[in-house]
Amino acid sequence: MELQLKILECIEEQVAVQFTGKVNILSTFNRQYLGHLLFKDGEVYQVLFQNHKGLKAFYQLIIQEFSLDSFNYVVEPEVVDDKERQIHYPLAVIKNRLSDVIKQYRDSLKYRPPENVRILVDAEFMEDTLPVTPQEFTVLETLTEWSSAYDIYQHCELLDHEITWALVSLRKKNALKIIGSRDKRDDSP
Repeated sequence: MELQLKILECIEEQVAVQFTGKVNILSTFNRQYLGHLLFKDGEVYQVLFQNHKGLKAFYQLIIQEFSLDSFNYVVEPEVVDDKERQIHYPLAVIKNRLSDVIKQYRDSLKYRPPENVRILVDAEFMEDTLPVTPQEFTVLETLTEWSSAYDIYQHCELLDHEITWALVSLRKKNALKIIGSRDKRDDSP
């Protein structure tokens, strides 16, 4: 599947001209800064986007633009130091994975929990000997600090669809307790 996304066209332009500098990502609505892509000699060195960094930020940006969010991109030359590099893959390798990431994201949407529910680890699961995958372990780690679904997706280093599939798997293993949040409208006398 060949994706026609504004950000991919912008990245390919910068790669073609061996650009060194920053491409700022701005909200179309209010021109608010949301993140940036850093290039050196036409290679993607770093991506920061909505509190994410590295490949997660790159794929989140692609998924959001694919989901019809629109962004403005402002290209500005800048000196880039090698120590700022966070992404060590050529663009071709990253692009090869894009269609799979988007497919998995779309498939996982129907299983994603509402942002306002709380998710807790069941204490009995901690004593169980069921095997845990690396993705499940990462989600369990995140659950030690965060309990709302929104926070889990914001603070876990995995891609959104990986978090969703790990939560589904952990739920099947009876490792999680889901607590619905109270609707503020229910507080009325």
